[in-house]
Amino acid sequence: MVKEITATARFIKHNDWATIRRAFLRKDAHPYLQFVKYVICGLAAFTTHQVVWLAASAWFFPSIDSAIPQETRALNSTLSNCIALVFSTAVAYLTNIRWVFTPGRHSRTMEIVYFFAVGAISFAGGLAAGPWMIKVFGLNTLVAQLFMAVTSVLINFVCRKFFIFKS
Repeated sequence: MVKEITATARFIKHNDWATIRRAFLRKDAHPYLQFVKYVICGLAAFTTHQVVWLAASAWFFPSIDSAIPQETRALNSTLSNCIALVFSTAVAYLTNIRWVFTPGRHSRTMEIVYFFAVGAISFAGGLAAGPWMIKVFGLNTLVAQLFMAVTSVLINFVCRKFFIFKS
């Protein structure tokens, strides 16, 4: 791993910005660059998820006000997250196929099904932990939301890189 980091640093040191940019934009970019691109796409999906979750939690399923009973907050946060999942996964899929991964391991239909399935599975793991922490520990809803996001990102990258896309 140190060897790869050193090689990446050497590449950056010995090339101009145009060359670095071209390497960064290629789908067959170095795994570190690919992960950076994945993180950027993930931030777009994460932002989408949080905006939709926050809107749903504020207007449709109130879950942010700590005066609301813990069980109600947990249920409402779960409902808001389920709505947000659809939007954030769509953003993640579109940005990933355009910029990070090479499609083609599966048909387009199966690729989308697998992409959403992996997203739903990783989301379910994080989602189970968030409301559980709210109910059991009275954890702040926003902190529980952060735990859900971190869990999802880690599972998603591995599954999408190695099982869904060609590279």
